[in-house]
Amino acid sequence: MFTAPIKKRHRFSFQEFDLKNRAEEMKQVKRVCVVLVATLFFSLAGLFSSSLRAEDDVPQLPKFYLNDKPVVLTIQDLSGFGTRPLRLLVQRNNREHHDELIQVNALGAREGEDLKIVLATPLAGMRVTLYKILHETEGSRSLSMLTSVYLDKPGEKIYQEKVGSFREAFFIITFEKTDAPEEKDINVRYFEERVRKLVIGAYKTNFLFSSLKLKMKDFADPDAQAFFERDAQLLVDRLRDPRRIFLIRLWKVGK
Repeated sequence: MFTAPIKKRHRFSFQEFDLKNRAEEMKQVKRVCVVLVATLFFSLAGLFSSSLRAEDDVPQLPKFYLNDKPVVLTIQDLSGFGTRPLRLLVQRNNREHHDELIQVNALGAREGEDLKIVLATPLAGMRVTLYKILHETEGSRSLSMLTSVYLDKPGEKIYQEKVGSFREAFFIITFEKTDAPEEKDINVRYFEERVRKLVIGAYKTNFLFSSLKLKMKDFADPDAQAFFERDAQLLVDRLRDPRRIFLIRLWKVGK
């Protein structure tokens, strides 16, 4: 009688089943890890590129020149008690905007030097305004608007002056995102309305040294009777969609 060969049976063990299970689980874990790593990589790449794009859209610190030579600005120290009102103003607005909206720098210059400021914007539809607080040699202080220009496309505006006699000066540069040249904040409209001779009688604060106020009077206005006060925070709040505010302290270099 023909007898079929008996096939050797494969003995199945729980140990082998466990090993197979584990091998399959490891493959799945590896697949999940690859997906997670890829997702994390592309997410970080997106965030990084977004931050670069955001940085590209923000006006950078204007370039300063003295006698046609580029100069490097330093960061102004605001750590002292006397600068507390300004320091809190900067910190409060930067915290509210989640950005370094207000930046304070310093530059030393000599009387008689030629000063040039390049005001550049990477965005279209930007109003760039330059104010100046001048502390004159005899002691008086004045606030003026040197220039205000609307740039309908990325570009630059150049401001030049010869440094005159001074004790100290502050340049205030504002970049505001607007949609049309006629869109102007109330600060700009105030100076464009007519000739101003705005004298700062004093800087004031409260008992906590947490606010900064300017006591001023327009001596070009024959009807002006008394000084009026403006809180520096109010002047900031009046800006239209500000992207950057640069405050540059110009200090006098000895001969």
